[in-house]
Amino acid sequence: RPVGPAFSVTEASENVIEELDNKPAVEILSTITEGDYLTDEDKRLVESGGLLCGLAARGDETGDGTVPKGDYLVRQIFGFRVPGFMIGGEVRKGDILRFHVRDKGAALDDIRTMIGKAKTERSFAGSQKAGVPLAAMQVSCVARGRPLFGSSGVDLANVGELVGGEDDDGEQPAVGGFFANGEIGPVGVAGVGLGSGKQTHIHAFTTIAATICDFSSLEGAVASEGEQDVEDISAWG
Repeated sequence: RPVGPAFSVTEASENVIEELDNKPAVEILSTITEGDYLTDEDKRLVESGGLLCGLAARGDETGDGTVPKGDYLVRQIFGFRVPGFMIGGEVRKGDILRFHVRDKGAALDDIRTMIGKAKTERSFAGSQKAGVPLAAMQVSCVARGRPLFGSSGVDLANVGELVGGEDDDGEQPAVGGFFANGEIGPVGVAGVGLGSGKQTHIHAFTTIAATICDFSSLEGAVASEGEQDVEDISAWG
């Protein structure tokens, strides 16, 4: 979850952030870690999991510079090149950055929010455009699961909601996957329906889920429309 205010990257080179809001990046970092931005709980989380950098997904920020909840690409801080620091990914001048801590409550809230968004978009799109979900594929960071939540199957239970969740007979949803050290996918929700989706990234500390859907009803509808078009043309002679 984010801590402290959002900053604009005013100078950067490849994976080195040199300036934030026209000030040396290490100075801003010290302000966050040594100032009043962190609560005692935040400081404990920084000690156990480090302070992370969240870069707003390009194009996701709103007109007032805010970023939708969860739509950050999280990167670790790997080292320092004074007056800047290095992160595990490319950064560009003009990017929006906000520091983050790893918090199991926020992680759980975030995945529930993403699942809710996906289900809502699918509901509005309808089964003909979004297909009928049959199964899901899940890839989770090795740092999630029991190390983060204290129990296993937390992400799995939420991803299962994408394909209907547990039924009345106790049958579990069809979800397969594995743990990884780097997950590939978009930021936020993408690809619902027939959309082209968003740019993909290599993530850290995340769970990526994809649904496998049945579009046979859509194919039938398209075929019917095609047949109708042919009849219309012949009718005009």
